[in-house]
Amino acid sequence: MGDLSNMNDLERFLRSPEGQAHLEEVRAMLKGRTITDVTFSNEVNFIETTLSLDDGETFVLFQPSLEVDALREEFADVIQREYYVDYPERKKEAEP
Repeated sequence: MGDLSNMNDLERFLRSPEGQAHLEEVRAMLKGRTITDVTFSNEVNFIETTLSLDDGETFVLFQPSLEVDALREEFADVIQREYYVDYPERKKEAEP
């Protein structure tokens, strides 16, 4: 199974009555609610975003921009700087 297979299965789910019903449940959970807090957690391959809603429920988001590869690409210098905070002795080894 590959990306095209995944995309096709998602399209099948989106068009199905069961898929529509499930997505309507998600819509109903979010519509009209107020976000009272936003937290982030390290989930190994991505940073998870959790929204706390005014009714006490939480909603988890997965954002492509917070996947580890995207962050490594966009923030390479930052990650390297923070790496040397963890391992200062390695910075001295890397300097010419």
